[in-house]
Amino acid sequence: MRTGSVIDIEPNAYHMRLLSVEDVEALQGLFESCPDYTQIVAGREPAPNTAEEALHSFPPGKSPDDKSMFGIVDSKGGVVGALDCVRGYPDETNWWIGLLLLLPEIRAKGLGQKVVSRLVEYVQANGGQTLMLGVVEDNRRAFGFWQKLGFELFYTTEPRQFGNKTQAVHVMRRELSRV
Repeated sequence: MRTGSVIDIEPNAYHMRLLSVEDVEALQGLFESCPDYTQIVAGREPAPNTAEEALHSFPPGKSPDDKSMFGIVDSKGGVVGALDCVRGYPDETNWWIGLLLLLPEIRAKGLGQKVVSRLVEYVQANGGQTLMLGVVEDNRRAFGFWQKLGFELFYTTEPRQFGNKTQAVHVMRRELSRV
């Protein structure tokens, strides 16, 4: 998907589009509206450069061409969520979900499930066979969300430092069925 492309999630309500450097303020606003996320992961409020880092970070061996940071946009054009994924990581048949974040007031209403469903379609259409992601051990709610969507625990890392917290990461995986 290239800039300008749109994926409908709910017609006339939500869609996904690729974010670019022009969207850094909107993305930063999203992070600042979701301090619960950065508290769970790093034990602190979002830093002033959280959006910039999210847009420009990718795993070893991957380039900006492999990464897609989608904005989840409402009917008024506001960024109400973000979905970060990397093609071909950790190997060529896998795609890695680095982030799925929604504003607190729109969580637990089925939107996250719809976003993941559209991502699955997109990944399959682009040759992906597996989706993987990591959930920090303190994010039990996210772990349950991903389990409900068919992701299974693949392995757990040794504890590592995330800002002010040290915690393990549960790496989860979902094989994508061919339609």
